[in-house]
This record gives sequence, C-alpha cells and structure tokens, in this order.
Amino acid sequence: MAEKVEYLEERFFKPDRETIKSVFMKDEFFRILIYLITLIGVVSCVLIIFNKGNYTLDFLARTSFCILCVLSLAIYLSRNKTHKDNENITENSPNSKPYMINIGYEAKKLKGSAVKTGKDKSNLIRPLLLNAEQFKRHVLIMATIGAGKSVFMKGMIEQHALLGGGGLCVDGKGTAEFAKEIYGLFVSLGREDDFIHINFLDMDNTHTINPLLSGGAEALYEILIALLAGEENEWKAKQKEYIKNILKLLVWRRDNEGLPLDFSVLAEYMTLGRLVKDALKYRSKAYESTSIEDYIQFVSSSIAIDYNEFLRKKGEDFEKQCLDASQNTDLQGVYDASMSAQAWRGIITNLKSDYGRVFNTQTPTISMWEAVQRNKFIFVTLPTMASDTTPKDLGRLILGLIKGVAAEKAEKAVEPKIPFVCWFDEIGSYIIDGFGRLMSKSRALGISIIPIFQSPAQINVVGKLVGNESTELSEIKDTTGTHILMKNINPEATEFYAKMVKEKKYIDMEFADRRAGFKGSLGVEDRYKVEKEQAVKHEEVIAMNNGEMIVFNDGKAYRAISTTESSLSIGKKITYKEKETTPIPLTDYIPKKLFLKEVYKMYKKIEKEVV
Repeated sequence: MAEKVEYLEERFFKPDRETIKSVFMKDEFFRILIYLITLIGVVSCVLIIFNKGNYTLDFLARTSFCILCVLSLAIYLSRNKTHKDNENITENSPNSKPYMINIGYEAKKLKGSAVKTGKDKSNLIRPLLLNAEQFKRHVLIMATIGAGKSVFMKGMIEQHALLGGGGLCVDGKGTAEFAKEIYGLFVSLGREDDFIHINFLDMDNTHTINPLLSGGAEALYEILIALLAGEENEWKAKQKEYIKNILKLLVWRRDNEGLPLDFSVLAEYMTLGRLVKDALKYRSKAYESTSIEDYIQFVSSSIAIDYNEFLRKKGEDFEKQCLDASQNTDLQGVYDASMSAQAWRGIITNLKSDYGRVFNTQTPTISMWEAVQRNKFIFVTLPTMASDTTPKDLGRLILGLIKGVAAEKAEKAVEPKIPFVCWFDEIGSYIIDGFGRLMSKSRALGISIIPIFQSPAQINVVGKLVGNESTELSEIKDTTGTHILMKNINPEATEFYAKMVKEKKYIDMEFADRRAGFKGSLGVEDRYKVEKEQAVKHEEVIAMNNGEMIVFNDGKAYRAISTTESSLSIGKKITYKEKETTPIPLTDYIPKKLFLKEVYKMYKKIEKEVV
C-alpha cells in the first residue's frame, strides 16, 4: 500500500546582519569617510587638469573613482532593511501623509533612561509619527510612578497646541506645578487666551463652568449619573429615575421661565416634599409639556395617588393630603424616593458648597461644547491631596461632560481635521462605567481619548469582572489603536502586551571543534538553530526609566524614547514663574450679548464727543 506524501512549504532563515546601505545610513563616521574619498577624487581631478603628468594626482583620482564605483554598486545591490511589514506608523518623508504628533523616537536598544538611550544618536532609528486618523483611534498609556508620564504629556500637548488644536487635560496628581508648566507652554506659543484653568485647589483663582446651564434633560442626566458610584442594581436604577425626573422639570423651567439653574437649585430638590409642591404648582402645565407630565407622573406614583386624580382635584385639603403622603415612609414610593435623595444629597451638596465658585454661576467662562468647537484647551486640577472621594466625583463629572458633548456633537457637528484630544492622567481614580463605550463612539466625532493609568487593577474596579479582567478594561483595550507601555511593576501588564505581538525569532549560533583524529588537523564547524522568545520581557519593562517605552501599534512593538517639550533639547524647562507662588493669570471672558452692549455704549459715547 502506497504511503501518502504531504508536501509542506519551505521556510528559510538568514541572520539579519548590517548591509553597506544600512551602515551608510546609520554610521556617521562611515559617511564622513565616503565624503572624504569623494572630495579627494574631485580635488585630484581638478588639479590634474593644471598638472598634467603628475602620477600622484592621477593615482588618487583613479583610486578614489574605483572605490566610489565599488561602494555605489554595493549600496545599489544591498537589500533594503524594512522596519515592519504593513505597519501603521506614518513614514517620515515629504510624500507621506502629514503627521499630527511625534510620540517619540524608535531606538535599537533601551539603556535604562531616555537620556542615555537618546544620547547615542546611532542608537536612534527614526521618529514614531502618528497622523490625525491614528490619534482618533485613541492612545492608551500604562505607566507607574516616575516613568516620565508628565514630561511625555507635555511634549504631546506642545505639538498639539502648535497645530492650533484644542484639548482637555485632567491632572490626577493634584499639584499647581504642572498647571503652571502647561500654561507656560501656551504663553510661549502665543495661545494663552485659549488656556482655561478649572482649578479645584484654589477657588479664588479659577475659571468657571456650569454644566447645567445648557443642554437638554437627557444630556444633563448623562452628565450627572456619572457621579453615581457602585454596581448597576435596583437601587441605582431608582436613583437614576429620581434625578432624571427632577431634571425634566428644572430644564423646562430654565428654558421657559428663565430659571438660573445650578447645583444650588438642584440641591433644593433633595426632598420629596419639595417635589410634591412643584408638582402641585405645575400640574396645570401637564398637557403642554411631556417633561412636566413625566415629572408629575413620577411624583404622584411615589405618593400613591392616581395621576388623573392628582391633576383634577383642587383645594387645600387635597394639597395637605399630598404633602402628608410625602412624609409617609410606609409607602414604598416615598421610601424609594427618600433613599434616592439620600444617595444624591451628599454629591450635590459637595458640588454646591465646596466647589460652588466653579459651578454656581450664570456667566461661566466657557462650556465644554464651546471648548470642543473653538479649539480651546481646558486644564483641570483635581484636589487629590484633600480627600479620596471628592476627586472621584469631580473627575467623573468632567467625564460626564465629555459624554454630553459627544452626544450633542453627534447631532450637530462635522468631524474636524484635527481631533480634540483628552488626556486623562491617573484615570483609575475617577473612571466611570461606560468609558469604553465613550471611546468607541468618540472616534467618529473627532474626539481622541488618552487614558493614563498605572495598572489594570485600577480599571477593574468598574464593570463586570470576567476572569481576571473587567468588561470595562476589555472594551478600553479593544477600542484603542495605539498602546504605550512605560515602566511598570505589574507582571499582568507585561503578559498582556507579550500576547499582543508575535514572538521574536532569533538564530542562535553554536561553535564546535571537530577532531578527525590525533594525526589529522583540527576542524571547526558552526551550527545554527532558530529560537523563539517573547517580544516583551518583564525584566525589560521594569528596567525602563524616565521616558523609555514600548509602543504597540497594529500588532507590532517599537522600543522608543518618549517625546518631550522642545526646550528640553537645550536643557530648559518651560514653566510660569517657577520659584514664585504667583497664581496663573486668568483670561477674563464676558458673554457675547454683554460685550456688544458695552461696545455700543462706548460707540455712543465717542459719537457724542465727536459731535
């Protein structure tokens, strides 16, 4: 019986050695030597015209010409050492697409510090350039303390500001120093008027923002529910329903009665009694607005009174009956409403009182929508040193604002050429549920998101835990196009990224002596074998310091040093009054109507003086 023959594809491995072309491109000494030979040849040819019969010049001219011919042929026949197949890194050439930001420089070998790695110019291969489309696919940075995140962020922000782009930077460290450095960057670029500082450390020196001043009830609802902590369950659903119905009434009053809506007004609605009073007051408007109708249905069902009966009955006795029912905790609806109000009371009071200087204003400096549309840059300093819970609430509120802007932008705006970039430093301290979904939707809206955190454990606190990883972390990783791993102690991070790229192949050479016999000559033979190793090793990740990183893009790994602000190349750091405690000067903004009113007054005054 004949044996079945199976034919397999052959694979050949050769050592990846340097070629004449690659040495010429990388080795400066070799290039200088070739230039020198060329110069000798040219000078000899010129001099031989005037000194015919000079054999020395003739020898130099012919020799240099032959050497250059051989080198030219060798360079022409040398194979091109391509970086990667089908890579997504933007090529650094005039014919390629314009890049947006240079995130760093690829290096052959990391030497334990970006300064050491970058000092040897022959060790650097090329800049790692990402265009706008790649940035809109988001960037994830995982790095521990002291890895060089702040310097890296500053370098990216400088390039983005030079392009005229807008952005948001949430500083999770909670220090005034970094805010001064970023402000100094914008001053040096002539864009200080575009710098908005939401400073929760110093209430006397901050710009203002009122998230409740514009937007529909649904948009404000999305902003506020980001403040709720805990897992999704029945009680959280009731808390969401409670605040949603309140917002329906307040937004209607804001738009139709000119109610100056802020967190102080919202804090007044943290009792069911107040809700009942307003339901009685506005029940005549139920047929005019579905928002009022929904609000009254919620209140009437909470106090166990039929909706139609609530609308029809009049008189003080009925009103007293409703108010008394709102205090009866034996009713399930009253109990649910009181528990929901209790969950919201601390959050709203905190935003109203402690940070009222930022939020409780009817003439805010800017809205998040305006910042995105007009390419402003908002820098948020969280008070992380003051407490643990407050920064979480404030950070979640900022994330909620981005969600609200994304929803509004989907309806009204056109995708911009330069994305609005959001840097979320230490996002593990204030991440919200649904952050991964926000990232997946924001690409088409021209919003680029860069979450920065220390380890996967910080993100695993939100979302449902499946195995060793939460669904939130999985979604964030899946929606991110470029991953950057800096110094990290956690082996789980290294393990994940090692699986992201294919193993690296090496050709190991073994040396052996071959003895043909005592009387014969000794023989030598070389043996080669192909070995596989992980492309990323944990000991390498731990050894990285001060701006060294590994960039993962489209399944390929690039060892690199991070970009920095341009002034660091001459040893200078841009900041604002580094040795002084002087606060950042704030640009004053006034509403458009008020500006036109003041200009009109000045015009009239000048007109009278001229006449």
